[in-house]
This record gives sequence, C-alpha cells and structure tokens, in this order.
Amino acid sequence: MADLANPIDQLAEQRGGIALTSALAVDRRELLDAAQLIWERATSQPRTVFEVGQGLLRELAAIGFGSSDIAPAAGDSRFQDEAWQNNPLFRRLGQSYLAWSRSLDEWLEKSDLEGINHERARFVLDIAKDMVAPMNTLIGNPAALKRAWESRGESLMTGVRNFLDDARNNHGYPAVADRNAFKLGTDVAASAGSVVHRNELFELIQYQPVKKKSHVTPLLYVFSQVNRFYLGDLTPDRSLFQHLLSKGIPVFAISWRNPTEEQKDWGLDTYAGGIIRAIGAIREITDQPKVNLIGVCAGGLTAAAAAGVLAARDDDWIETLSLFINVLDNRPADSDFGLFVSEQSVESQKDRVRNQGIFGEKDVFEMFAWLRPEENVMTFLRSNYLMGEPPPIHPLLFWSMDYSRLPVAFHADIVDLSFHNKLAKREMRLLGQRVDLSKISYDVYMMAGSTDHITPWPACYRSTQLFGGDIDFVLTNQNHTQTISARAGNPRLKYWTCDELPPTASEWMGEAEEHPGDWRDHWLTWLKKHSGEKLPSVTQLGSEAYPSAGTGSRPLRYRILTLRVTFVELAPNLGVDLPTCLQSRRECQRQQVHQGHNDPEDQSQSE
Repeated sequence: MADLANPIDQLAEQRGGIALTSALAVDRRELLDAAQLIWERATSQPRTVFEVGQGLLRELAAIGFGSSDIAPAAGDSRFQDEAWQNNPLFRRLGQSYLAWSRSLDEWLEKSDLEGINHERARFVLDIAKDMVAPMNTLIGNPAALKRAWESRGESLMTGVRNFLDDARNNHGYPAVADRNAFKLGTDVAASAGSVVHRNELFELIQYQPVKKKSHVTPLLYVFSQVNRFYLGDLTPDRSLFQHLLSKGIPVFAISWRNPTEEQKDWGLDTYAGGIIRAIGAIREITDQPKVNLIGVCAGGLTAAAAAGVLAARDDDWIETLSLFINVLDNRPADSDFGLFVSEQSVESQKDRVRNQGIFGEKDVFEMFAWLRPEENVMTFLRSNYLMGEPPPIHPLLFWSMDYSRLPVAFHADIVDLSFHNKLAKREMRLLGQRVDLSKISYDVYMMAGSTDHITPWPACYRSTQLFGGDIDFVLTNQNHTQTISARAGNPRLKYWTCDELPPTASEWMGEAEEHPGDWRDHWLTWLKKHSGEKLPSVTQLGSEAYPSAGTGSRPLRYRILTLRVTFVELAPNLGVDLPTCLQSRRECQRQQVHQGHNDPEDQSQSE
C-alpha cells in the first residue's frame, strides 16, 4: 500500500474516480426496493426478528452493567478518540451501536434471503449502519464536543459556514477538499504545453519537451469523460506527464469539453471519433506514422473502442495500447452496484437522463457518495461540520471534486455496453465498423490496482483475453487513482508480473512474481522499447496545419468563460463576438470556452 503516514494522504487514498459502467445504470428505485424487501422479510419472519432482538437486548444489558467486551474492529478510525474507551457514557454508546450493527448482520444471515437478494440487503444494511453511527451527530461525537468546548463554540460556527458554503457550491455534499487551495495551470496541471488543436468536442494539448533528445514516437493520453484529464498532471511530484517527459517521451493529452444539453446527441462513436481525429492531428504534427495510445479509467474504454475501429479499417496508426484501471469485459458481480442493475433499471435510468437532458455533476456526486458513503461523505461531514475543520488541502482530493457532465447519448451507450457486454462479445458496432479487439495485433500493456474498489483488478484482468497481440498485465498494490498520481520513490510500492496469461485472475496471481518498486518504471521500460530512436527534441509545438495557441504553463481546458486577457486574445480565433460577451457575462458562459482556473468570484463546480 501507499504511504499513509499523513492523515490527509490517507483520505486521498480512500477516494477514487468514477467507473462509467454499472454505477451509471443503477436506478435509485432499485435501492428502495431492496430496503422494502428487507422490511417485508423482517415482518414475515417475526420469530427470527424476536430471536435476534433477544440477543441484542442481552448484549445491551451487559453493556449497561459494564460487563460487555464488544469492541470496534481494529483500524476503525471512527472510534479513535480515547473517550470511546475511557468515558463510561461514550463507551456504552459506542458498544450499543456496535451491538445493533452486529444484530443486523445476524438477522441477515438467519433470514432466508439468498443469492442476489442477500447481497442487495447486505449493501443497504451497510449503508444504514454507516449513516446512523453516533459519531455522525454532534451529541454523539466526543471529539467534536471537546473541540466546541475548547474553541468556545467557534468550531460550531465554522462548521455552519462550511455547511452553507457546500449548500451553495457543492450540491449540498461536504467538500472533500479546499476548492481554493490550488490553481489550475499554476499549482496543478502546470506542465508547460500548448493547445494545438481545438474543436467542439475536445482540445489536444502538446507538452513541451524537457530533454535535449526525445523518442520519435509520440504518446496520446486519454482520460475519462467524468473527471478532468489532469489526474495525469497533478503537482510536479505527482505528475505522470512530467515523469514521461523526463524520460524523453513526447506527450499529448486530450481534454474533453464539458457538455451541455446542446450536446445531448454525443455518443460513444462521437468520442471514439474524437480520439481518431486527435491521432490524425498528432501524426501530422510529429510526422510520425504511429502513436502510443493510453486510456485511463473510462478513457480506456473509449480508447479501446477507437483502436478497434482503426483495426477494422486496416488503419495502422497505433504502435501500442496501454490500458490503465479499466474494465472492458463487464460482469454484474464486479461491484456492489452491479447488484442493482437489471434490464428494467437500465431502461429506467436512460429515460431519466433523457428527460433531464444531461447526466449532471450532481448525479455524479450522488453516484459517488452511494458507492462508499462512510469514506466519501460521512468522514468529511464529521471533519467539516462537527469538528469545524477546513476541508483538506490535497491535490488528489482537489481533482476528485472536479467532475463534468455526460451527454444523454453517451450515458445510454455506456450503460448498454455495460449491461449487454457487447464489446467483449464482439457485437459492438461503432462508426460503421464491427469492433473486434482480437483483430488488434500490436502490443498491449494493462495495469490494475489490487485495492481498487471501482475497477476491481480481477475484472481488469479479463481484458487480457480479448486482444490478439502480446499482452503485459501488471498488478500494483495501489487504489484506483493512486496508481496514476502517486509520488515516485515510495518504499511501500510493489507490483506483480507473470509471463503467462491463464484464463482467470486467481490462476494468474498464483503464478505471478512480486517486485519491489513503482510499476511505472516497468511500464516505461516497455514503452521506451516501442517509442523509436531518440533525436533532438522539437521545441516548436504544433505545425502549420495545427498551429499552437501559445506556449506556457497553463494549458487551457473547456469550462465556463472567464473574461481575462487570454480570452481577449483568443476570441477572434474562436469566432466569439467579444462586445456581445462583454455586455452579458452569463451569455458568455454559455459559449463554453476554455480557461485555466476558477475565478475567485466563480468557485462553483457547475460549468
């Protein structure tokens, strides 16, 4: 595991991005149906409820007399305050909560719920236990009460201010990071580069070489459509792009536009076509016939789809494909959300998003919150509101709040793809081609994280059986986003490799060899073998056909318009009527041009 000595780093480790598969197909009514099933089963089995209730009452009596030895699980940070052990009142309160929680587990095991109904009930009961924990209230949180006393109520006032700020700016959810702590283009996403191609779908950024000599084969980085691309370029010590550039790898990256209802018809074919367009631009700019393509999280799905289209066309444009933390062969059991996905839920979600006109940032927030409510919501509720602490300052947490929207058509394509598994079954048609990944004969590198709860590594491993070329699969002891953004030199890092690719992940793990160190060094050794010779670096970005928008350490990104010198300079090239924009800032915002970071007066995550 990564180094967790810093508690803020630990919070960042617990959070991840969003997997655009089964989570998008969950109908909220399915969760309510599971809760109703629990109620119906409990009322139809009074004997079981009575037996479990008797056991709970006996345990509560022992707690009241001080003779109970029930204790929280080792490592449960919710009970780290010494009052839970030393204060008689809080010790009994904590033990009562634990006894009640265990009684729910006991009832579930004694009920006749089986199979998927049993697992659905377990998921809902776990959420209930997380939500009603006593430390989630002021009166039941000894650390918060102590802080309020010592600060003479100032912590409570700060908590109220934090709450009001989140109600205005964070869809009513507790902020996981200080949204003002970092500036895009200055503190994060600060690698020097330039936009060399812009269309309504994306901007293509070319990064400035940092070595006198660079490999000739360029690399294109494609990230998820839900979060921002700059996970690959956080602070300099966490920047994958900087790591690549320091090894002489020419780096390009796609920054997707944040769509509105006007772009509701953008589907998977739109995004796959965008990647193909970007590859074409890179080939012209660099005068190289092929690129090395990377797809991260849901960007891996889009990249694989684009690669499949090119293979079907016999367009030999890709040298290698690297797929990081993504699932191409979907199964319902891959995540807890898969328990609530059915044909009915898929159609219901598609109808809901179609009626909304967009899958918005609030939908993403709520989807993420329900994935792991204790880690994603309640932890920050306690620190921000009850303790009155400022939101943490951490680049990964800052990035994790920067969501974007999904068009209606793309949302529908993803949930259909997840439920029907058409890509793995070779049944998907895209841009007039049938996508068959087995037709891809070049080398493919796959990486997964052993502690990733969003794209579980056994699900990632199944992708090794889909391609026709040589496959390298690497497993690292990190979670979803930390695989990309971890600091170099962490002594706790390790990874596993295996020369063979047996049919199942368990067989692979049984034969895998463990290595100390960072998986990225292993990948870079592989990548450099496919990146061609080294020649003097080309410092002039872009080309005559794809001119640079200007070099600097602040690559632009699609977001709401902010009136700055940069926009004034770019306005004529973007076809924007500047005088009209100056008359109405709100009208300007609808024109969706790029800017590097949020204005102080515009801290909303809504774009």
